[in-house]
Amino acid sequence: MAKLHVYKKVGKVWSKVADGDGTVSTSQSFTIDITSGSVASGNTYDVRQGQSASGDLCNCTSVAGKTATFSAAPADEADIQEREAARQNLMAFYSALDAVSKAVTVLVDLDDLATLKANNYAMCFAKKVASGSDSGSYNVVWQSLTAYLYSTAFSWTPQFSLFGTNIFADTVTVTATTNQRTLGLGQQCLLDSNGILQPPATGGPATGVTMQNQFGLIHPALSQISTLKGVQQTTPLYVAPSGIVQGSVTLTPIDTVMVWFQQNISTSTMFSSARSNSVEIDLTSTNTATRLYKGGQWSTPS
Repeated sequence: MAKLHVYKKVGKVWSKVADGDGTVSTSQSFTIDITSGSVASGNTYDVRQGQSASGDLCNCTSVAGKTATFSAAPADEADIQEREAARQNLMAFYSALDAVSKAVTVLVDLDDLATLKANNYAMCFAKKVASGSDSGSYNVVWQSLTAYLYSTAFSWTPQFSLFGTNIFADTVTVTATTNQRTLGLGQQCLLDSNGILQPPATGGPATGVTMQNQFGLIHPALSQISTLKGVQQTTPLYVAPSGIVQGSVTLTPIDTVMVWFQQNISTSTMFSSARSNSVEIDLTSTNTATRLYKGGQWSTPS
């Protein structure tokens, strides 16, 4: 059994309509236990496994409850070309992201590791973000990890989500009170008078993401994709400490991260005071960096 994703062609676009578990066969009928979404008998679907950019075209022959039966379907030349073009575009997108991804490796001396673990310290990461014309600050625990080892790798790519929240308060967990929109640098979203964040459009400074606010008092906030111990997550990165009324503000992510150890703190917690015994790592002009924590001090290993 494998994790399968079922796509249906709508116009010229293949859109995901269901997820499920099963084993694809191109020589005989097979079943998928649908875990989310739905499929219908008589339609042709692209069934993909895991993170594959394309899969096998299959006819859905029957649906009984949450179990759907499929058989391999012949594809015409146009479908083959369109799916190959989509696969190539997706691979090019991921290659472009890899080229601009940033990664930090944190090494912890074994004696320090034992002490930190025995006293329930988490390894914490935060990233600097500038709001408007300020120089940038850290105010949200981007990731908090307790299952760290001697060597821990943390990386991120420039993929963001913009949202609004009602408050900024020390030690409080970030809660989105508007809908969220995925966007990239050089894009902007309108928060309309109903408090609905509209789809992104090109606009604003190329180095940031912009909220155009027609709603009223709101704290613009940002999430970003990161990967920690091989697990990719989108978690809050920053909340503007001062709410804005109608107008616009640009949030500018800066590829400088802060790492520290702290007890009793979790991912997405807001903070307003300096973190003790932290290290700031600047990756604005490089893609990788390594830091060593030994004897309670940070250093760059040779």
